[in-house]
Amino acid sequence: MQSTKSGDSPKLTGDIVNAALTWYQMPSGITERALKAAVEALLRERRGEMAPTQTDELDDLIESEPAPTMAPPTVAGEFVVYSDGSALKNPGPSGCGWVVVSGGKMVYEGFESIGHGTNQIAEIRAAAHGLNDLPAGSTVDVHTDSLYVVKTMKGEFRKKANVEHWSFLDEAVRRHKTVRFHHVRGHAGHDLNERADVLANKGSELSKKRLAGGR
Repeated sequence: MQSTKSGDSPKLTGDIVNAALTWYQMPSGITERALKAAVEALLRERRGEMAPTQTDELDDLIESEPAPTMAPPTVAGEFVVYSDGSALKNPGPSGCGWVVVSGGKMVYEGFESIGHGTNQIAEIRAAAHGLNDLPAGSTVDVHTDSLYVVKTMKGEFRKKANVEHWSFLDEAVRRHKTVRFHHVRGHAGHDLNERADVLANKGSELSKKRLAGGR
């Protein structure tokens, strides 16, 4: 590899790191386009060209292609779902994210913009969306960092608030043969839980943009 001038190395290293982070944080369906947009924006910046910001381009990508390239599973089986919810300012623009694992491998992921809401609502909806992405009649283990969701679904907490959202989750559960809920400690270095968190934040950012635009 050709070496760079010493004065350019920190900037170049920063550019590479930013591009890599952009690739990691985007939903799987648009990672290639997101990375290409990031690199092109960085190249334009180095050439001194005026162009839309990288953030604007990535927002456009989220709007135009929210669907992952991985298709949801179509055959009932045994799955593990990692779900997470996010609310900016709580309550505020909210989103949820989920990752589906089968046979020890990630097979699908998704995120959803759910408008204005609380973190608790986002956590409930995240688990439901993850379950609804799976074929009916499956056996599913749902992992979430929300004790609120886990203890409520295990019957330890009563469903006093957010009734319509609990109904949405109950319907998702009834589609399947068996659903078990497990608590995972949030922000503790668990890769799939962290990935669900990234996706949930993408949903929140999309809600923020839509709410600001009146959509």
